[in-house]
Amino acid sequence: MTFHSIFRTVLNISLLLLAIYLGTTLVLGWGYAFALTHPDCNPDPPLMANVSKPEEVWLSSSDGFSLRAWYYPPKNGGAILAAGGISGALGDQPPPVDFLIGSGFGVLQLDSRSCARPAAPVTLGGKETSDLEAGFQFLETRPEVQRIGAFGFSMGGAAVIRHAAVQPQISAVVAEGGYFNLGKDLTEPDSPQSLPRRLLLTSIAGAYWMQSGVNPWMLSPIDDLPRLSPRPVLLIYGEREAGSGRAWEQYTAANEPKQLWIVPGGDHGSNRRVAPDEYMQRVLSFFERYLLQE
Repeated sequence: MTFHSIFRTVLNISLLLLAIYLGTTLVLGWGYAFALTHPDCNPDPPLMANVSKPEEVWLSSSDGFSLRAWYYPPKNGGAILAAGGISGALGDQPPPVDFLIGSGFGVLQLDSRSCARPAAPVTLGGKETSDLEAGFQFLETRPEVQRIGAFGFSMGGAAVIRHAAVQPQISAVVAEGGYFNLGKDLTEPDSPQSLPRRLLLTSIAGAYWMQSGVNPWMLSPIDDLPRLSPRPVLLIYGEREAGSGRAWEQYTAANEPKQLWIVPGGDHGSNRRVAPDEYMQRVLSFFERYLLQE
């Protein structure tokens, strides 16, 4: 066997292995993105304990989907749109709102797009802004509602910021654990990554774009935050997620009035459990000040 033939054989094997590796990376990225954009629908989310049964309503989004929501009417005139993670915000799913309802606030919890009619991809805060707008329009029709705020967790935290930036009648926003820019959040973690890992993350971002029809780099709450002023915003991050969420950068980007609470020892989804009393006090006092007193 000549040197030339050996070289060609090695080259062909190398190219084959590279193709297999890249193909595997693309498949893994597609699968991971699919799990995010197509979560299972939970048709019967658990009700909150010690809270009266909600009124179930169906909202029509601007892109043609019907979305379930649970409505708890207010006793004090203040109502809050609640937007959650990929599983939605109904019942006991975050963001937690039982203490707000117990204090007289109304709440409209929005379900996941995976439970819409017909079922729709979850876009991680992209098209969910149209669901928030449908919820806002519903609350606007209710005579018992005088002022409207928004409370979001995870992708819902990003969505309420993005929605409030274009809906000036949202009076106050609490956003917990949201990303700062989805494209950068997916592809630029706050810790160094190996080349294979970076390729996988890029494939996830690309797969998300293809599956959702939304450019993830265009979902950028850090760029939307300045437009909320003069309306107030409270950003909440657990200590262990503050870096990846660029908590301080988002706080700096926002204009006054603004607040940032980094929960010592907290992580994504655990902040109320880690500091229950302070969590409820901070969120409740924020909404009482900006929905009831101003």
